[in-house]
Amino acid sequence: NASKPFSVSLTSSGSGTISTSATTSSTAAATTTTKAATTTTVTGATTTTVASTTTTTVTSSSSTTSSFATPATFSSLLKSTYTGTKTLTSANSFATRERYLISDSASSTSTSANFLSIADDFSASSGYSVTKTNISSTATLRDYLASTIQVVASGDGNFRLDSHLHPNHAIDYVSSTNVLQFKDNFGLVTEANKNGYITFAYSSGKLQAKKRYTYSLTATSQTQGTSYAGTYTLDSSFTAANYYVKLTSGVYSLVADSASATSFYLYSSPIDFGHPSSMNPLSIAYVTNKAASFLSKLTVAATEGTSGSVYTQRMDKYKPQVASPGTNAATKSSADAMLQTIYSAMQAEGSSLRYSTSLYSAYRDATLAGTLASNAVADGTPGQNLVPYVFFTNEKDSSGKYHPYMVIVSYGNSGAPHNMIDTPRPPGASDGTNYDNSSVTRYANLDNYILAIPMKDYGLVTAVTENTLSKTLLSDMGSTYTATADVYNYASTADNGILIDGSVMFPVMNNNLSASQFAAELSINGCHVGQGGGGPHCHADGYQSGAAVGIGVYNDLDYTNATHPPLIGFGYDGVALFARYRTTSDSSKLGYSTTLDSFGGHDHDGLGYHYHAHTVANYPVVSKTTGASSTSTLQVLMKGAWKGKTGSMPFFAYNGNASKPNVYIGEK
Repeated sequence: NASKPFSVSLTSSGSGTISTSATTSSTAAATTTTKAATTTTVTGATTTTVASTTTTTVTSSSSTTSSFATPATFSSLLKSTYTGTKTLTSANSFATRERYLISDSASSTSTSANFLSIADDFSASSGYSVTKTNISSTATLRDYLASTIQVVASGDGNFRLDSHLHPNHAIDYVSSTNVLQFKDNFGLVTEANKNGYITFAYSSGKLQAKKRYTYSLTATSQTQGTSYAGTYTLDSSFTAANYYVKLTSGVYSLVADSASATSFYLYSSPIDFGHPSSMNPLSIAYVTNKAASFLSKLTVAATEGTSGSVYTQRMDKYKPQVASPGTNAATKSSADAMLQTIYSAMQAEGSSLRYSTSLYSAYRDATLAGTLASNAVADGTPGQNLVPYVFFTNEKDSSGKYHPYMVIVSYGNSGAPHNMIDTPRPPGASDGTNYDNSSVTRYANLDNYILAIPMKDYGLVTAVTENTLSKTLLSDMGSTYTATADVYNYASTADNGILIDGSVMFPVMNNNLSASQFAAELSINGCHVGQGGGGPHCHADGYQSGAAVGIGVYNDLDYTNATHPPLIGFGYDGVALFARYRTTSDSSKLGYSTTLDSFGGHDHDGLGYHYHAHTVANYPVVSKTTGASSTSTLQVLMKGAWKGKTGSMPFFAYNGNASKPNVYIGEK
């Protein structure tokens, strides 16, 4: 989709669990028990904040209790013990875009083997060290991902060695010492860094450096920022050509003779990051178009802090909630106090919130905890906030009615690798006369979204057209296109919600009213970057069963000890989105037997109407080139249309119906 997203993204604080008693009452009292020492009161609920696990119990006349889990952040997953397949299978040669573990041991089970890895010592000027990792039976996910190397064929017949964990970085070297170093070759760097990458050949157990290419950027000013096009030039001064890699005392360096080099052994990655057939059921071929330029729109320094745009543009009464970015005790206290004010105002005027205030408070805490754990964003910095601010507003309309919003400021990226290098046919960047001679989107950049999620319960529609939209995917097809409005096509032409991992959510259909999932244009995560740049937005649910490895928004671990699938996002109509019910393992979870409606939602146990990610079996797939038809399974986040009524909202993110300053997002 070429349209600029309207949304922001969410990130969870970890595998916290919110246990909520089902109730139709808006006056339920809640108690939260956690590790933290600070206690505040929210809407009659005593809430204690914690860094890891959160449990909120809401007491009412109902005896049914549900447990809401939120997905673990990628940064927390990296620290967890890897529980997936650990068997290493030998490989004899490189194949492009495949991922390998490179060891100095011929034994796949050796406990003393050293695996070539990317260190955890990022420097903007020097990148990351190339180091060794010993993978034990209790190895963490980071141990595996840091040791996972993706090899990419170069035009010189050799291979570039990229880090899977930090995919903007490829192996280069320090010219004064011949020590190998991971350097940024796909992001925003200065020419003074003299970054580049080496291409390697692998033969007879030896890794041999063949050529080196220097990386430079050409900047072009655009309306939304500055675009950067990367250029790679053969380094004629590379003096270590045909040298071999040697491991000595944990240091990988280049040496002149093969006899003193280390013998290395290839093992296919035990974690399968290959592009799945579910995202390419027609087996569309991989395109070799050049990568599009990336766009840099903002700086963190200009956005965050008391001199940043978010703080300086807010009304004084909302500034305490945004005085510090990310997780912060003082801003949390201010946000909780505002929730108390909102709750009281809703009660006084006879209105109600769609969900308990404890849910919004927990969601805020979770989303602020996410950080960029993968160096995969062209102008991002490892460790930075993904969602720096979440705050609550409560403004009146012209008739004196309150309209509370949860306002989220986001950079529009998740914390994990985006895997867009593996996408067979990404969106074209419209810089050519047709797709074949256009560049394609394989890079992500920071975006600047401010989104207001409506908290007030405005009701639900019974038909898609009850909501009046400025334009839809259906109307965008033109007057000559005839079709009945439905949950797929009566939808946003851009984003329709936000996800808890920091990604932006788009409808199932693309701008051609074809299922984006079946067009080979999405990554394994179900996402891609559109023609306008930004972070990867998601058209499909990237969930995969098995061990948690950073694919998709959520994983099986997030269901542990939960009596309901985890909370994974919100639609712009204010309706919450939860993960799918897994067919074989969730029959005992609340709501499992309550059928989803055509929008993909339901209401059960007094929890309030909410969406679920889900699958649609036997959905038609038609080849545009041959006309051949078949069926496949859609992996749905939100189909597209909104179930929540939007007509009474004074500000609805998609229609953008608000004057400046927009008081509903706290602007002054």
